[in-house]
Amino acid sequence: MVGVLIRMKLTIIRNSMTGGRAAWMLVGAVLGLLFAAATIWLSLVELPDDDVLGDLLAGVFGMWTLGWLIGPLWSGSAVLRADHFALLPVPRRRLAVGLLGAAFVGITTAVTALGFVGLITYGARQGLAAALLATPVAALQLIFVVLLSRVVHALFGVVAASRAGAAITGVLFAAMLVLTQSGWMIVVAVMYSDVLTTGFSHATTVTLRAIPSSWGVVAVDAAGRGDWPLALAAPAGLVVLCVLLLLVWSVELGNPRRARATIRGSAGRAPVSGGPLGGTTGAVVRKELRTWWRDPLRTTTAVVPIVWALGTVLLPLTFDTRLLLPWAGPALALFAITSAGNLYSQDGTALWQTLTIGAQRADVRGRQWAYLIVFTPPAVALSIAFAWWSGLTWTWPWVAAAVPALLGGGAGLIIHSSVFGLVPGPDAHKRPSNPLERADTTGRSNVLFWVGLLPPAPALVLVHLGARFDQPWLTWAGVPVGVLTGIAVAWVLGGLAIRKLTEDGSDLLHTMRTGRPTVARNAGGAPAAGKGGTVEGLSWGLGSILLIPQGIVPLVFILSDIHVRSWFLAMYVRPRYGVPIAVVGILAGVTLYARALMTRVDRRADQGSHMSLS
Repeated sequence: MVGVLIRMKLTIIRNSMTGGRAAWMLVGAVLGLLFAAATIWLSLVELPDDDVLGDLLAGVFGMWTLGWLIGPLWSGSAVLRADHFALLPVPRRRLAVGLLGAAFVGITTAVTALGFVGLITYGARQGLAAALLATPVAALQLIFVVLLSRVVHALFGVVAASRAGAAITGVLFAAMLVLTQSGWMIVVAVMYSDVLTTGFSHATTVTLRAIPSSWGVVAVDAAGRGDWPLALAAPAGLVVLCVLLLLVWSVELGNPRRARATIRGSAGRAPVSGGPLGGTTGAVVRKELRTWWRDPLRTTTAVVPIVWALGTVLLPLTFDTRLLLPWAGPALALFAITSAGNLYSQDGTALWQTLTIGAQRADVRGRQWAYLIVFTPPAVALSIAFAWWSGLTWTWPWVAAAVPALLGGGAGLIIHSSVFGLVPGPDAHKRPSNPLERADTTGRSNVLFWVGLLPPAPALVLVHLGARFDQPWLTWAGVPVGVLTGIAVAWVLGGLAIRKLTEDGSDLLHTMRTGRPTVARNAGGAPAAGKGGTVEGLSWGLGSILLIPQGIVPLVFILSDIHVRSWFLAMYVRPRYGVPIAVVGILAGVTLYARALMTRVDRRADQGSHMSLS
């Protein structure tokens, strides 16, 4: 059965590796290979104290395990899902073994296996016996992380459909984003601290080595110093854990399919007939606020910007700098745009109700008001609290000018993006258990992140001029300008969305129902292929890497005289050469972003031409 499932998985992967999916898989594989190479390199580094190297490796293997734990939340369901085989007369433990064998076939497992080679090279430094023991222990660690990932994925499906599970999903998803984008700060903090010479504290060392992901390092170290009882006990403990995880997984596979969680509202509440939430628009506001509170997908959408903003501004504290703390509120308001940029798609074909009664204007304005009610309080609270905590008083006018512009601009951008660039996803009653299995808006989120920086630009220019020429009135004039800019952007873009819904609402409903804007066909009558999807996905992924970590960040470091190398190519040469390298990275990133946008435009144009010909 293992062979059958492996062949089935390979067939599915081969047929699904097209377009943007293939591009993102390729980008992920490249990043994984870099992390695996870094793990092997770390195992060969010469440090004054070998125990420090063991602690560092224990931390790295903990990161590998964390990646496998969060992986199901990031990528959604496995290729082969247990419920696909629910009606087959196959014993659950046999099915668990078969699915486990199939789980070892994939890019992620291969990259992880390469990274765990670092345990073998680490053992080779301590002698032949330690190297021989490290080989089966590395295989055991690989089995452990794969099984742990499957069990966590199965258990997470039980709670993911609830609001609490959706909130946990948002926290983990945002944490993964922060580590992916800004994890280099932790590396910098370790490199420029005394850890590499003095080592971790005793409590930290004990904690690191007590985690099962570090038991391989414990076994190799014990074998290197001749402590064979401990050297054999650690892998034996991994074997026991693997057996227990396999039993738990097999039991979970035997459970019947659970009913979808039902989230009910309050009964007996009288309808609102007047006040600020009266009327048609007020009814939409109330409906949207209940949706933000009850829908697990909306819960995730609301939690991700908050956690992302907190993680981004708190990470620099690892090397004792508070420079980013005041920007927690603006960061939340900015990332809320990328998180909620596909709002109409989350409601699916329920759009027919709005079109039937002709309430397009009330629906758009109500959604905008609800968006502001949801995100304004946390954005303002974080802005005040973190700006005060940082002690950087010069940032107050900057933050006060940016937040209203970002919130108002976001209210316009998210509704405009939801209508003019809707990415269809499953209806609410058809969603899988995992709330992250939704429409693929990766490219859209990249665009909205940078477009979201435009609304506060006029206000920030005034703040800069006031600070430049020492004119406090001009500095604080940015605040009302930011408010007016936010109102203008929200009103204009909302008006465009209302017109689009009124004129082309039936086409949007068709897109939501069928999952595609048109049925494009080629000259032979067959559906037109998704041309350029791979190029578009690679352009988004590589463009993000070149623009931010290889362009903007090292350029800021060079101009600020900050000597941090990490993985920034421009920091490994003299500043006069580093600046051109960083500028080239920025230009290359912008070029790839433009290439991705043009590819998407060309694909839509081709679809439109094929449709007109048919």
